[in-house]
Amino acid sequence: MQAIQMARPEAGAAVFLDNLEAPTAGAGEVRVRVQKTAICGTDRHIYHWDPSVAPMLSPPVTIGHEFCGFIDSLGAGVEGWEEGDYVSAEMHIVCGRCRACQAGNHHICEHTQIAGLHRAGCFAEYVVVPAANLVRLDPQVVPPHIGSFLDALGNAVHTVQSASSIAGRHVLVSGYGAIGAMSAAVVEFEGAKSLTICEVLPSHLQRAKAWAAGLSGQVPVYIHNPLEEGKDMLEQIRQQTQGGVDVVLEMSGAAAAIQTGMQLLYPGGEMMQLGIPSGVGLTLQNFSKEFIFKGLTWKGILGRRMFATWEEMLSLLSRGLDVEHIVTHRLPMSAFHEGIALLDRGEAHKVVLDPTA
Repeated sequence: MQAIQMARPEAGAAVFLDNLEAPTAGAGEVRVRVQKTAICGTDRHIYHWDPSVAPMLSPPVTIGHEFCGFIDSLGAGVEGWEEGDYVSAEMHIVCGRCRACQAGNHHICEHTQIAGLHRAGCFAEYVVVPAANLVRLDPQVVPPHIGSFLDALGNAVHTVQSASSIAGRHVLVSGYGAIGAMSAAVVEFEGAKSLTICEVLPSHLQRAKAWAAGLSGQVPVYIHNPLEEGKDMLEQIRQQTQGGVDVVLEMSGAAAAIQTGMQLLYPGGEMMQLGIPSGVGLTLQNFSKEFIFKGLTWKGILGRRMFATWEEMLSLLSRGLDVEHIVTHRLPMSAFHEGIALLDRGEAHKVVLDPTA
């Protein structure tokens, strides 16, 4: 089969193979014929062998963790599924025994293994996953190019859902990369009082403006570039939001963006932190004034709740959530390196790969 493997523990060592042996489903597992798969920000970190992910991989390993496809074969003991079923899967494989799992917080399992990092992933014609991790899809609601990135959309939905509420509140999305764009779409769909988007990359700003221009206008959308506007931006956003925002969805991980988010939060506000800082440390200014004395809540977000987030995400899509604009490029899987280059240059949001092309 065709596959993309990280061949060596070094930057750029991802190779396209066309003669890899297809995996076999073991007991309790299924093999899925991948229809579409998408490049995630984590895949870029892997490709560049960033310190944030490098310790998780032992090359050679097939990478990729966002996909949809059709069940190809069933391992021993699998019930409730049939060959040909249209599915995606939760690619966090958890132990079910640790304190987090026992408390129902499987998404923060102490012993999580992630397909595409710790074990073979879905940048391949076939991928094997535990049957317990499957999610059934409706092709009328989730076409394959959308099904290819449900993992990432789940991150966005989980981030939005982690706030105490969205409807009727002033919300700031900090960073309009792919997941930021998905989060913005969910916030607008859920009926926020206003949506503010802060982004510094010109291409992402252009995409944000194009998306906002096509909306109904029921939710006011304000788009700002902190690098160009500086301190004036803070006062302008406070005026637009009657004194400050209620919720910050922080997608960038940049210290400056986190600082700005704290400054813009109205007392009693909430920051949902999905973005991961590039370094091991983070320095913030006036922390007591901007955080403690304002009574803020700051919550770290990891992955998706298993499987409550998936249910809510699929419900949103069935009710009309539109994320078509997230897919900016569709390429054969052999063009993986081209997809990485597009993302590195900021010219894409979601690059969908087709292993059947």
